[in-house]
Amino acid sequence: MINPASQPVFLHHQTTPSIEDDTGSAHSLSRSRRNIGEPAKYWPQNSTIKIAMYDYDMDDEYVLAVKKAASEWLPHINLKFEFVAGEEGNVRITQNVNNNSEGSSAIGTDALDRSPAHPTMALPRDHRHPRFAYIVRHEFGHMLGAHHAHQHPDANIPWDMEKVNRMVGLSQQEVERNLLPLPRSSKYDFTTYDGDSVMHYEINPALTHGGWGQSESWTLSDEDIAWAKKAYPKTTPAIS
Repeated sequence: MINPASQPVFLHHQTTPSIEDDTGSAHSLSRSRRNIGEPAKYWPQNSTIKIAMYDYDMDDEYVLAVKKAASEWLPHINLKFEFVAGEEGNVRITQNVNNNSEGSSAIGTDALDRSPAHPTMALPRDHRHPRFAYIVRHEFGHMLGAHHAHQHPDANIPWDMEKVNRMVGLSQQEVERNLLPLPRSSKYDFTTYDGDSVMHYEINPALTHGGWGQSESWTLSDEDIAWAKKAYPKTTPAIS
């Protein structure tokens, strides 16, 4: 769920955090050395994901900016992205009307469980904002099946829960879903924690014990790329 907070959890240039949910409304869409994937929610190998942009023309500057940033995943996976106008798609992208600077997305094929009447991803309205391309990369990571890297069980972030609960304006369920470590479960593909991942939030030291903080990485890390190659491996051409 996109839920503006009274004070930022993450140091996003004085913006409020993106809070991702697994509900289906337009306003509630929802880093590893390879980090965290959920294989059961990966898209079929070598498939084409149809991405609907609603009323935008495909040559609109906004669509071109989304495509440019999202396509940075493509050299590392065996999937294809097909961007289309209209509302019919496996993934449906709207603009975030509640918070201009953040985004949210369903995890992988969870998008297929959303009502066709609802978007599965929200992106910022201003495609010229310096963080726009980063947000697109991050949300497309979710769309491919990646979870937040800061929720890796080995991240060991010393959250000051009193401050988190008081300052960020989230329910306990939202805090657990978006901030706290995921359980060690066979449903997740855990590898080594990577604080430099594009899937990692920037952590505000004011909300941790001992001033623990983490900067925000705007580009795919080497381990993001390694995760993508593992999740969607390209076949090696036969040598004749």
